[in-house]
Amino acid sequence: MLRLEKSTQHLSKLSMEQKKKFFESFDIIQTDCDGVLWKTEELFAGVESTIRALQTNGKRVIFVSNNSVRSMDEYRSKLAVLNDGPRKDDDIMHPVKAIVAYLRDIEFAGLCYVIGSANFKDSLRSAGFQILDGPNEPVDESPRKVIGIINDEQPVEAVIVDFDYNMNNTKLLRAQMYLKQDALFIAGVMDKELAVGGMRFIGPGCYVELLQNATGRKPIVLGKPGLQLSRMLKKRYSIENPRRVLFVGDQPEMDIKFGSISSYQTLLVGTGGFKAEDLVKLVDKPDEIPDYYIESFAELEQIVRDAMECKQRDEE
Repeated sequence: MLRLEKSTQHLSKLSMEQKKKFFESFDIIQTDCDGVLWKTEELFAGVESTIRALQTNGKRVIFVSNNSVRSMDEYRSKLAVLNDGPRKDDDIMHPVKAIVAYLRDIEFAGLCYVIGSANFKDSLRSAGFQILDGPNEPVDESPRKVIGIINDEQPVEAVIVDFDYNMNNTKLLRAQMYLKQDALFIAGVMDKELAVGGMRFIGPGCYVELLQNATGRKPIVLGKPGLQLSRMLKKRYSIENPRRVLFVGDQPEMDIKFGSISSYQTLLVGTGGFKAEDLVKLVDKPDEIPDYYIESFAELEQIVRDAMECKQRDEE
């Protein structure tokens, strides 16, 4: 049986020498955003100085979010306060950006049926892809009318599913029909629960699962914890040794699992609702057990300071 107490190390409890060894074990940090760097719209205290400490001491920080409701302009604005923000847009990755890159890589030029937010769909349009969506209005409660809507004979070659504020049953039926015609099946965010304002809501992962069960199709997942996203990031950032990457997240099912399947080191922070005492729940889910735990991202700053102090002492 897996012994959980030997699987996860609490960073704050490590010795100075252990902190130094930890800090020297990675070159790149890939970090989630919601629940790690900020809660809804407000940055957690200490995040700015922690990012600065990491970058000053030679670590590259890459932001990997599952949230495509927020536009690239909004990401740039939010991240700009973090030590003048990422050096380039390439330091930011989220599902719609990954989907655009994937479609371009396979030279896709067909029609897409999209279930997603307004920003998500705008991003696809801006990238030059043709999309269908909807219906977004109530439909007549008549089987004949519904069949007429979903069986529209449009030449859809890809079905793309992400978070949609206006999800409805007819959209799922329409997606099901296109998927039965061998359209590509692409998923962005796979979270089955979303934390919003202290509450937890049904996430788009539930809708993706419904479509999987209804069609017998498995999606290409370009959000966490998708293997296709993992391969894309390794290629994009020229990652030759994945163990030199530390993935930071607040959700075991999405973030830590993504880090595990990528062969990264993993760090769980407690600011997303999953606490140290909850780790026992993961005993039968080895891919979701983090290598390390810390209460907040901001506490990494002290880890950096301790590691550098230990290094300086060793050099004297």
